[in-house]
Amino acid sequence: MPLLCVAEARPGVLAVSALRYLAGVALVLPAVPGPDPLTVLRGGLAWVLSIFAVYLFNGVTDVAEDRINGSGRPIARGELAPRTAGVVAAVAGAASLAVTAGLPRAMVWIIAANLVLGFLYSGPPWPLKDSCGGTVVVLCLSGLLSYLAGAVVAGSATVGLAAGSATAQLVAGAVAVGPATVQLVVFAGAATCWMVLVGMPAKDLSDIPGDTAVGRRTLGVLLGERRARQVMVAAALGVLVVFGLAVALLRVPLTAVLAVMAAGVVAVMLAGRMTGTEAGTDTGSEAASGAGTLAAGKRTGSAGRGVRRRPYRAFMLTQHLLHITPLLTNIWP
Repeated sequence: MPLLCVAEARPGVLAVSALRYLAGVALVLPAVPGPDPLTVLRGGLAWVLSIFAVYLFNGVTDVAEDRINGSGRPIARGELAPRTAGVVAAVAGAASLAVTAGLPRAMVWIIAANLVLGFLYSGPPWPLKDSCGGTVVVLCLSGLLSYLAGAVVAGSATVGLAAGSATAQLVAGAVAVGPATVQLVVFAGAATCWMVLVGMPAKDLSDIPGDTAVGRRTLGVLLGERRARQVMVAAALGVLVVFGLAVALLRVPLTAVLAVMAAGVVAVMLAGRMTGTEAGTDTGSEAASGAGTLAAGKRTGSAGRGVRRRPYRAFMLTQHLLHITPLLTNIWP
């Protein structure tokens, strides 16, 4: 059962969540002495537990659309009971808060905020995941919190503010690290934009039939598959250009990260070109009706879903490499 819960919470997502936190730690290391490794590990455990709780709860609330979309996760396959997963999610959420004991007090608020965002995203009565705007807000805030958590644990532990206020710890962790602040802000902004502006439409491509059936107004549903792919490609290019300008103008040492993103943009563009008509007819607003969309999804089956997920796989691989790069360049220069 524990392994099924981990599978439902998506190991790839858990891994990249840990990497985001560690990137927040690594990007402040040039400005601070090495923080206590055990403190950093405890902070990472608290963060990943909160993400585990959030995504497991999301799986509980996504059963209908996951089954329509042909998802292979345990709840959709009937191997993990939603009630059991819900209990495990609640326990994991409580554990993530408990692990913050002894960490900078700001971490309590960061973890609590992430859990609240997760509930607002998936929970009743008006889950934010049902709209594009709500999804963007939650992803942006949760993504930025991950880097802030890493910076707070590294920075606060170093300057000895364990007895200070939560506000003071936030300032110490995210601001008082000197020149590294610019590097952290530029990286966090670029990585968050990549996650939201590229990852969101990429993920929507394989979920359009189920999202339409349950009334969600995602980008794929609103624009249709073809236009959603176009938005994804344009967003990837836009994020790369803006990130490149920031690296050049602010002279932050993120050239290696920029190169990884450039390769990722090419991968996403190529994967997007292989989707389209090869995976079935366009869906969403371009379909004749929601029923037509659902029928198209059923006709394409697992093969069609696999093709539609290629851009998302390219996005996820790039996201992992984006966060591994600053760990290698900052910890082992």
